Amino acid sequence: MKNNFEEQVTDIYMSLLRRKPDKAGLYYFVSQLKAEKLTIDQVKNIISESEECKMIKNFTHYTDKYWNDLEIVEKYKNKLATGNENTHWISDILVRFKEYLPFDNVLIVGCGNGWLERELFDLGIGLNFDAFDISEKYIQEAEEKKGKRSIRYFIDDVNNLQNLEPKKYDAIFNFAILHHATEIENSMKKLSITLKSEGLIFNEEYVGPARNQYSDAHFQIMLEVMSELPDKFRSKHTLRPPLTNFRVEPSEAIHSDMVIPMFKKYFDTVYEKNLNGGIAYQILWNNIENFQNKDPEAKQWLEYLLTNDFELTKNGKIPTLFWYCVGKPKIIEQW
Repeated sequence: MKNNFEEQVTDIYMSLLRRKPDKAGLYYFVSQLKAEKLTIDQVKNIISESEECKMIKNFTHYTDKYWNDLEIVEKYKNKLATGNENTHWISDILVRFKEYLPFDNVLIVGCGNGWLERELFDLGIGLNFDAFDISEKYIQEAEEKKGKRSIRYFIDDVNNLQNLEPKKYDAIFNFAILHHATEIENSMKKLSITLKSEGLIFNEEYVGPARNQYSDAHFQIMLEVMSELPDKFRSKHTLRPPLTNFRVEPSEAIHSDMVIPMFKKYFDTVYEKNLNGGIAYQILWNNIENFQNKDPEAKQWLEYLLTNDFELTKNGKIPTLFWYCVGKPKIIEQW
């Protein structure tokens, strides 16, 4: 069996060759190697020794701190998704979709450390789970934590989905994985095929601009809102990340702007809500420490961010960055 890290490097190399080099970081490096006509194995060996790939090898999604790590933000998102600040969309399934429950067979897309399927099993939402991830490390961690729950884990890539059976699942759950898909249409099509005709797919996704490359107008509004914050609450990160940042995780938001149109090509919408984020998400990314304090000042400025987030989205000044949607597969004979 091939080393999973080596497979990652090869996949990164191949995906980079399909992109226009940006003359910085790994993109430029790989483009130069291509010009010298090195083999994939030679490139893999060279890249594996680079500092950038050492970062990739040690990368974990659970290192960063996001806006929804804050309780007030979680309540804000809950209200947008379910109408009740104390009800997450996962627990809302017990009421809104109770006639479907329990789902006999459930697929988890990109399971990470397995937290989602464990929660769904414990709530009685699903009885039997298949869950995959591209990372052997995450699969091992999920296996260790599953206990006696009926969960089967396997390695797969959201871009290939080679291990799925047609019409097997009563429900599919995707939690912020599809915006990493480089072959997003292929992913949506295969997921629609593996879902039963009356099955449901549940998604919470980042649907903002690809690579977080916010428009100039949107970027300027974020800067204006942040300028009102006291210095200690301002983000120390650039609010529009440079493309070279994505060398650590090249798939991040690679086609996030295509998630909704591709979803609606292959699924009929049953229920959907915008979860906003156009202001608060980027300002709070890896910048939540001072907002976690219980003092009135922290609460005041966090509410200021969320009020602007809501009003500016509602008025069409900024795009929504996050989306919750439930769908059913479209029935199209030529598939």
